Amino acid sequence: MLEQITAILITEKILALTLLFFTTVIVIYSIFVFYFYRFLAKKNIIELNLNQYNQYSNPFVIKIFAIFFYIIEYIVLLPILTFFWFGILAILTLILAKDLPVDTVLLIAAALVASIRVTSYVNEDLAKDLAKMLPLTLLAIAITTAGFFNRSIFFERIGEIPDLFSNVPYYLIFIIGIELIMRVMESITSFPRSEEEATEE
Repeated sequence: MLEQITAILITEKILALTLLFFTTVIVIYSIFVFYFYRFLAKKNIIELNLNQYNQYSNPFVIKIFAIFFYIIEYIVLLPILTFFWFGILAILTLILAKDLPVDTVLLIAAALVASIRVTSYVNEDLAKDLAKMLPLTLLAIAITTAGFFNRSIFFERIGEIPDLFSNVPYYLIFIIGIELIMRVMESITSFPRSEEEATEE
């Protein structure tokens, strides 16, 4: 009788720890998705407006500093931010999608981040929907897939995380390239509008 009670208590303790562990995983993932979609779906991710520090009156110097600040914002800071969100998304996708190989995980993460960035230039609400719909769908599929609540499989996937970072530069270059193309296209399309507004004034 005592052995049965002990066995029941041990089973309940293991169950409680497993429940606590996976609840924590789901909460962390949900928090990530919340900040991920709010941040990445904005057309202007970086709102530092470094140009405000350009106090020179000489037009040539102003242009030089404008180019310099543009390079800092979109060639230096943007890749760092993109790498952070892309890396976290790839890690979480790897952990949740247990049957996907590392290359496929990287492809999915890169395609999702690039798609969100492109749609943010079309419509930010569309980008937000895309940024939260796919990760939350992935979570729903993972939870309802057999083996999700198996901690040994979970930690096996965590062990594969270092493999993710072997091909990351290629995907990162692709995402940054897409971002720069969209930024240049927006600058080209907004230039005639700004000239019309200046003429009207």
